[in-house]
Amino acid sequence: MAGFTHSVLLYNAQAGASTLDAVMGLAVPQLAAASKTLELIKTDSPEEMESACRSAAGRADALFVAGGDGTVHLAARALSTIDNPPPLGILPSGTCNDFARTMNIPLYLDEAARSLSQGKLEQVDTATLNEGTFLNFAGIGLITDASFNIAPDLKERYGKLSYFMSAMQTMRQAEPFKVSMSIDGQSYEEEAVLVLAMNGKSIGTHLFPMQSIDPADGLLDVFIIQSSSFAAIREWFSLSKPDLTAEDLEHIIHLQGRDIEIHTEASMDVDTDGEIYMKTPASIRVQPGKLNLLVPNEEDIFT
Repeated sequence: MAGFTHSVLLYNAQAGASTLDAVMGLAVPQLAAASKTLELIKTDSPEEMESACRSAAGRADALFVAGGDGTVHLAARALSTIDNPPPLGILPSGTCNDFARTMNIPLYLDEAARSLSQGKLEQVDTATLNEGTFLNFAGIGLITDASFNIAPDLKERYGKLSYFMSAMQTMRQAEPFKVSMSIDGQSYEEEAVLVLAMNGKSIGTHLFPMQSIDPADGLLDVFIIQSSSFAAIREWFSLSKPDLTAEDLEHIIHLQGRDIEIHTEASMDVDTDGEIYMKTPASIRVQPGKLNLLVPNEEDIFT
């Protein structure tokens, strides 16, 4: 891109001192060099972050958010309610940074700011879920249990490894539940320990590079893990093999769709992009090409 007339950077004041120092010392100089004016907005709560995104969208020709998956979730939720929102730039400074990984955005703040300032625009899908919106994934079962089971001190000490530790512990304790689903009018009745509707390719830094998963194809990829057996767990982690296809799966059901209804016998928590504030039943609708995302040029992806 040729540069920005008025860019806005939103950041979370509650992030640790080292993260804030990195944002100011590494990202801001790169953005300032690419912008005629650069506006910095400090937010102190999720509500402030979402409100600031909506407010800044009317005056910015590029909106950058520095934070983790929760911050990106708030930005996507805010911008998806706006017609013709400004381009969004993700500056990853969280624990997992999953959607940044999906879009090949560098995980070092100076490299991310530079590559996005000089990058290109790509339209990506979002999805509505009841009264909310998600960008990366929505899930029930194991994924919500694993999130609840992460002790704050473990997350502080081990970072992204704490998600893997919690997931392995939760898998051993998982009890199947009955789920009724409708995907583009086709009905399914299954027993599952995990149901995922994925728009991105990464959850907890675990990549799913199956060719069918594309955040810009107008479809969600639905995975139903039927048990927590060793064979199912092994197959789950095999999804990181790029040559794997749905036909290779024995313990996991893989489907695709635009309109998805999920019903469970008892109401269950739904995890959206790592944030848990909704419950089943869940009505999911894809919003094709809803966000304009700043992404690196091809030559910058592996540098």
